[in-house]
Amino acid sequence: MESINIAIAADNNYAQHACVEMASLLYNTAQKEKIRFFLLSDNIEDAKKKAIVRTVRNYGAAISVYELSSDERFEGLYVRGKLTRTAYFRLALPDIMPEDVHKIIYLDSDMLVFGDISELWSTNVEGVPLAAVPDYGIMSSARLWKQKESFIGMKKDGTYFNSGVLVINLDMWKKHNSGHEALDLIREEQYPHLDQDALNKIFMDNWIRLPLKWNIIPPVFYLFWKRILLNSKFRAKAIEARKNIRIIHYAGRYKPWEFERHEGFNNQYYKYLAMTEFKDVKMPQLAKDMHGKSINRQLVRLKIADILCRML
Repeated sequence: MESINIAIAADNNYAQHACVEMASLLYNTAQKEKIRFFLLSDNIEDAKKKAIVRTVRNYGAAISVYELSSDERFEGLYVRGKLTRTAYFRLALPDIMPEDVHKIIYLDSDMLVFGDISELWSTNVEGVPLAAVPDYGIMSSARLWKQKESFIGMKKDGTYFNSGVLVINLDMWKKHNSGHEALDLIREEQYPHLDQDALNKIFMDNWIRLPLKWNIIPPVFYLFWKRILLNSKFRAKAIEARKNIRIIHYAGRYKPWEFERHEGFNNQYYKYLAMTEFKDVKMPQLAKDMHGKSINRQLVRLKIADILCRML
């Protein structure tokens, strides 16, 4: 039986959220026994590791934990905001995966999976290093696009991908030492979007475009008015994807676990949390920099986006 290989990186703060993500993936996948998780840990405490392992095994899936906290390759690398060095861990996949793993799906740990992951796994990456979803947040921003032109040499008519969901051809990465090449670039330059910028520079015009529904980020989820709805280049695909979400990526500042349960915004997070070994943790878990921040504006945006989706 062919395994569906899934890698997720998390530190101790994101251990619970990675587990909720795994539960959402397993709940929505028909052949759960095919799932083979690889958790890339950055000092996740033993109790949380055991809770994750129990959750996954309760579904009949497999999981292996790789502790990368002492890996010297990731010492002293540039980080900013809520992004930590675990963002770089995906670059170690070619070196640490078992010999029988030739292809793998990488997922960030701030996501929920609503589709059967076998559909994504069926993506053919033969002859290319990866498949990914175009990043409409960056591509629809004149400021960020100029930044990418300056930092990594993006062409004006190019396509920039979000590295939160990757279907990786590991054999090709090994052959060309792509992980090492990305780390070398990162040591030379403080890229604003960390390894995502480095990977876009390395694989520019050499990757497969996945449908937008496999990585719905906030600009698409909320259908940002000026950048998405009024832009004929992005509007139709964004609306179509939002109606058929397969993976939602909470890439912005507003994380679902930081607020009480709200229908449409984070009720699905709470649903899948109840299916894990973390179901009894105290919620919500508000980050220090979010104290005093209201969710009301996001809820209004969400309602407007829902109405516009129905109208359009």
